[in-house]
Amino acid sequence: MCGDAIYQYPQYLYALKNGEAIQDPITGNWETTSSVWELKGVCREETNGKGHTIVNSGGETIVFSSLIQIPKGTPRINEGAEILVIREKVDTQELLDNDFIAREKISGLIVTNGKCMKYDFGRLHCRLWI
Repeated sequence: MCGDAIYQYPQYLYALKNGEAIQDPITGNWETTSSVWELKGVCREETNGKGHTIVNSGGETIVFSSLIQIPKGTPRINEGAEILVIREKVDTQELLDNDFIAREKISGLIVTNGKCMKYDFGRLHCRLWI
């Protein structure tokens, strides 16, 4: 990654992948896998201090808390997915610990969190609203 990308996107974007129901091939029983946090890539959070609104894919007008700028080519994050913007890379296992999350919000390591309300593939970059 070139130095410009690091400067333009100084934070890291994580998304929670919810557990999926899978069928055991031997017993036929359905089991739910655990939810896991995934590093999606670098990003830049911009707080919505003026109360701007967007229209989500359902046609609903909503006030968002943050716009997350993301480099082109970052995998899509579905609406409703839980996301975290963090100043440094962290072990995704730590993100499953609610005490860690609470502590690091206070320390400032976690910049923001929320649910993805809209994801937009742009020509030059992608955007995500929470």
